[in-house]
Amino acid sequence: MLKVHCPICRNVFQETDVVLLDIINTLIHVHCYTQDYDSITDKGTYKDLSEKYSFLQEVLH
Repeated sequence: MLKVHCPICRNVFQETDVVLLDIINTLIHVHCYTQDYDSITDKGTYKDLSEKYSFLQEVLH
């Protein structure tokens, strides 16, 4: 399985990490995000969002 990491802190996402999904489908830790929230499309745990969005499942499996 591919290990996906935060583009800001470069840490690999853990299942319980709270992340944001932006308009270009980038996952970012909530605590790393410093931009305007207008570009955020979803928020949740890494596990929940990776199960919710098929394009993330394709990358992870």
